[in-house]
Amino acid sequence: MTMAMSTLAPGANVVVIGGGAIQSLASRIAALRGYKATVALPEQEMGTARALIFDDLHPEGSIPITLLPISGPDADSSTIEACVESADGLIICFDNEQAFMPESAMKIFTAGGNVKHIALMSRYLNGAGMGFFPNAAKVAANSEIWAATDALVAQFKMQDEMIKSRAKELGASFTIIRAGTLKGGASADAAISEGGGEAQFLNPFFYTLGQQDVVNWRLLYDCASLGVELSKGDTMPGPGFSAALTATSAEGGAGDSHRGAVATALVESLRVDAALGSDFSVASKPATAFPKPEQWASMFAGA
Repeated sequence: MTMAMSTLAPGANVVVIGGGAIQSLASRIAALRGYKATVALPEQEMGTARALIFDDLHPEGSIPITLLPISGPDADSSTIEACVESADGLIICFDNEQAFMPESAMKIFTAGGNVKHIALMSRYLNGAGMGFFPNAAKVAANSEIWAATDALVAQFKMQDEMIKSRAKELGASFTIIRAGTLKGGASADAAISEGGGEAQFLNPFFYTLGQQDVVNWRLLYDCASLGVELSKGDTMPGPGFSAALTATSAEGGAGDSHRGAVATALVESLRVDAALGSDFSVASKPATAFPKPEQWASMFAGA
């Protein structure tokens, strides 16, 4: 089939597949943009996802998000089938760098034949700024540092090609959003009057998860590193020799990608013509304000 280069308007059904905070964040942003978002996840992860997605500003039921169990006693084959049949778009994103979309699952979630766009989160795979220092910092300072081992690079390249191939089979378009080290992702103090951060991001419950530090550097990062650099292609370097210095820094550094920026880029690729059929690398930069929804079209076009 020939790829159909078409965007999805708000109101379209978007299924978000993957795992971790990035999946919950992409789902929340999709709903805030007006899409009908379905989060497909194992039943044991639903409690955490619910706590991340909903907050006082956006309580459950106030935005169009459905949490769909795909395993466990509450998983229902007819409900999953109906979700697949109605899906207009797919977003695929995993926090865990060792988690990938199996081809069998990809075919299940596109079996309805109605999918028009697939947005995939991949990684920086060009090898720049990688090697000894990022690997050492990953062990010593922050296990989430993206250090691009040969085995993982090969796996991500296979997944990238699988998505392109499946999109072609469906006559759908695709966008690949490349991330480095995922950092931040919650709303910090945005819900407080004159607080710092971005209110559209995850519930601050996020800061209770994972490795805890004496200083909540992730909250500080969510206040200070809201700038976004978008570049077409696999162009961004990793952290290089400064990996240990920026591993848990509120200002961030080379090789960092804000979860909010990655999740938003995935969602915006559904509706921006300039995003279709290409890959884009996302990096963070210091700023106290996040780009507005209306800025993303020009950001993709100018990348």
